[in-house]
Parts: sequence; C-alpha cells; structure tokens
Amino acid sequence: MTDFADAYYSASRDFSGVAGAQESAEFVNDVQSAIDKAVEALKTEAERRANVDANYVKGHIAEVWHSETLKISATAKGHDDIWANVPGNNKTGQDIHYGDSETASYAELKYYKTAKDTARELGEPAYSGSQKIVPSDQLDGVIAESQKQAARNQAISPELADAYQNTADTARDRIEVDGISSKPQSENEAREMASDFKREGEIDPDAYGLNTESFIAWSDILRESGNAALNAAAFSAALTAAPHVYRLVVQYIQSGQWDARLIREGAGQVLSSSSGAGLRGGLAALITASCKTGLMGQSFKGISPTAVGMATAIALNSIENSWRYAQGQITGKELAFKSSRDAVALIMGSGGALLGQMIVPVPVLGALLGNLVGSTLGAVSVSYANSKILGICVESGWTFWGLVDQSYQVPEEVLREVGFDLFARQTFKTQRFAIARFHPQSYQHAHPGFSVLRRGVISFNNVGYR
Repeated sequence: MTDFADAYYSASRDFSGVAGAQESAEFVNDVQSAIDKAVEALKTEAERRANVDANYVKGHIAEVWHSETLKISATAKGHDDIWANVPGNNKTGQDIHYGDSETASYAELKYYKTAKDTARELGEPAYSGSQKIVPSDQLDGVIAESQKQAARNQAISPELADAYQNTADTARDRIEVDGISSKPQSENEAREMASDFKREGEIDPDAYGLNTESFIAWSDILRESGNAALNAAAFSAALTAAPHVYRLVVQYIQSGQWDARLIREGAGQVLSSSSGAGLRGGLAALITASCKTGLMGQSFKGISPTAVGMATAIALNSIENSWRYAQGQITGKELAFKSSRDAVALIMGSGGALLGQMIVPVPVLGALLGNLVGSTLGAVSVSYANSKILGICVESGWTFWGLVDQSYQVPEEVLREVGFDLFARQTFKTQRFAIARFHPQSYQHAHPGFSVLRRGVISFNNVGYR
C-alpha cells in the first residue's frame, strides 16, 4: 500500500472523531437556539403588558412558558414535527394551540393564587373540550377541589358537576404531545418571572431552568451519540469503498470478470474502517454533548468540538498502536512514528475542516471534506519528510537523535563471498565407503574482483548494508 493510500484510509476513519463532535455540538446548539427563542418570546409577552400588575401578567407568562418549553423539549428529544403557539384571540378554551403533524389540540390555562380559585375558574362548562393546565404546586389541590364541587353540584346542577368532574379528570400541570411535554411551572415561579420582567426588563434564564442541562438528559446524549456513530461509520464506509469500487470497475472493463480477491480485500477494509470510525464518532459525540450541555460542569460548556474530535482520535489511535506494540507487532520507533504522524494529520485535518466549511457552506459536509483532505495531506507529508530524513541518515550516518538505527554489521552473504568461514551448527551426516579414485585437475588462474557495499534502509528507521 502506498503512503497516500495508507494516509487516505486512516483519514477516512479518523475524521469521524471531528465529525461526531461537530454533529453533537449542532444538536446542543439547536436546543440552545430554542431556549433563546423562548426567552425572547417571554420578554415580548411581558413588554406587551408592561403596565399590568404581575398577578395578572403571570397567567399570560405561563401560557408562553408552556408553549415554548414544549418546543424546547421536542428539540431535545429529536422530534421536529411538534409545534405550539399562543393564539392571543381570547377565544374560550383556546389559550394554547399545540400538536404535531397528525393532531392538533387546545388548552385552557388558569394561574390563580390558590388551588380553590383555579379549580372554580376551570369549572366553567365551556372549557370541557380543552386540556386544562394549572400551576404545578396546585395540581393536587385543584383535583381535590374539583371532585368536591362535582359531588356538591351533582343534584342541583348536573352540567356544572360534569364540568368540575372533567377538570378533576383532565387537569395537568403540563401540555403533552406524543410523550413530549412542556416544563411544569408553579404559580409562584410565574409570578416571580412576571415581577422580574417588570422590574429588570429581562430575566436570568438559569434561575428558571432555561438552560440546556435542564432539557437535555443523558438518554438524549446517548441517542445523538448513537446517530453520530452511525453517520460516521456510513460516511467512512463510503470513502473507504470508493477506491475499491473504482479498481473493481477498471479490472472488470479490462478482463470482463469480477476479481473475488479485490472484493474480499475491499469488504475487509470497509468493515475495519467503518467500525473504527463509528467508535471514534460516537465517543467524540458523547464527550462533546455532555460537556456543552453543562452536565460536566459550566467550565466545559465552551469546549471546542474540533479539539474533542482530535483528542478522541489521537487517544484511540494511541491505544491501538500501544496494544500492537505490546503484542510485538510493531517496534517502539514505529509506535513513535505512527503517533506523531496521527497528531500532525489530525491537526492539519482540523484546519482543513475550518477551511472546507468556508468553501463548502453545507452543514457538516464542508467540514468533513476539508478534514479528509487536510488529514490525508498531513499524513503523506510526515511520511515524505521521514523518507527524506532517512536519505540523509543513509549518507551521513546521522541517527536523528536516536530515532534511526545505524547498523554496521556486514551481511553474511558478503562475508561468505570474500572467503570468511561463518560459524554454523554442524549436523552429523553418514557417508558410504567408496574407493578413492584419482581425478586430475587443471590449473586455473584466479582474477581478483571487487564489490562495493552500499548502505540503505533495511527495516523501519534502520540503516545498514544491503
């Protein structure tokens, strides 16, 4: 395999670390963008009612809260078809409109000071066709009060009793679509948020849990990491298979038949590369998402996805090379060379990723192509530089600070040629007795000859006579 081919296949596997990290970072950024939109929507609603008391504004704030946090949760869970909005048309039972691509529903929301007041307001028969949303700290009280009023009005006002019973049966502290729900909010939280907006003109999102760590769970990170691993493996398989497919097609055109050996070789290369790429992509995605969501601490939220991808690839390559060294498959000098080559390749790959994203402004694709080109050029450059250094070492005897071995042992073939008797283990061989006969020999004059010994690379980073 040529240096370029080896570098290309390594790059098609190692790029997955950067790719997985970037894909994971995009997911966290999407959730953060949804949070930013929610904060802006809450601020806009508060500004619309700047001259109204906080006890009145809190209900409107709660409507926007449930609408926006449902959309944030949907983004965090990977559902892009869930929607919600606050119509603002003041129609009965239509405070919040929400649903997905197949369903649509309305919710009526009441946030009064006490559970008793909230239950009585929701007891209107006109609200029976809507989902009823109440403060999280009043949910049990609203249900209990509604059941009490349903029993009390059963005889005197059956219609009102049915409305109260409907509240007891359907009241929730969140809206929900296909297992995705808004974030519950208490009456006190809604009132304090309204007060903060009236006093400061804005709120501290972290104080109300409007941050990535409140919406992204470990299960979401594992899901996205799995997706990143699959995407990295698929992309790596495609890149690895491309040269093999080309060789197969060319060979078929020339000979008229498929080469089973090339097919087996290509399949093995694709399987090896894609599995390694999936591991690197998934692990880098897991580390990036857990850091950028804040689950590993606030200090890691600003971590660079590219740096994580590079570090992951370097670490896994080092583990792989160290294992091969421990098994005696490579020497210590080969371990040092491979580690330095991987580091240079990944550094150039990260630079190529930034440049590729600017040249090809397609999310992820431009970075992946740039990373592939940069990594391949980096690995080839290291191999080329190493060959030039070995050439200098051959001519000068330089050891390059101990990284190149200089062997001055003369090969056995040369020693035998000049007449040296070399020590070798003797084996006993039986001989048959035979009568010795005289055989005359003619005299031949021996002419002296000369052979010039040349030095060159006889093994990895090892210079000697050949």
